[in-house]
Order: sequence, then structure tokens, then C-alpha cells
Amino acid sequence: MPTKSEIFVREFVLGFGFLGGLFTWVGVDPEEEVIRALLKIVFPNNDFMISLIIFLIIIATTATGILGIYSMAGKPGLIVVGLAWISGFIIAIGDTATVIGALLLIGVMFFGPVVCD
Repeated sequence: MPTKSEIFVREFVLGFGFLGGLFTWVGVDPEEEVIRALLKIVFPNNDFMISLIIFLIIIATTATGILGIYSMAGKPGLIVVGLAWISGFIIAIGDTATVIGALLLIGVMFFGPVVCD
């Protein structure tokens, strides 16, 4: 059975923070692309409806994620996840920034369980 801190690090720090920053730099959100493909089956010729539903889903999942972070780790948890997002964004840049982003991610992975407990 995973502990609260393991769930926090895996779901929020790595999933919501680090991968979110990485995908922001790349410019592609895999979740959005999957939802868009599924909605094109339901609404084949209605791009406005698809965009509206995706917008609402993104707002809902982001708000749920932020509330989940806050309920598990409070304000320090929000800071840790924000730093994980920055590390993902920096790592995607490449060159020397990759080392800085990796060091930031290592620090975040260390402090994630600390702020959660």
C-alpha cells in the first residue's frame, strides 16, 4: 500500500508538475489530444463544441489537481509542485539548462515527501 508521500510525489510532483512543465515547453498536451480525438467521434463537425468541452475539462482537472495538492501538502506542496513544473520546463530547453533542471528536480523529489508528511 503506497504511503501518502509516495502518492504525492508520483501523482502531483512528477505527473502534475514535472510532466506539465515538460509538455508546456513541447507545446503538446497528450491528455488534450486524446480527448480531442474522442470528441471528434461524438461531434464530427463541431469544432466549437469540442474546444469548449476541452477547455472545461482542462479547467476542471487543473482545479482538482491544485485542490488535491493543497489538501495533501498545503502551501509548501504547491511550491514544490511549482518548482517541479519549472524543472520540467527547464529540462526541455536542453544544453546547460538540463543540468540545472535535473538538479532542481532532484531537490524537489527530496522535499516532496518532507512537505507531505
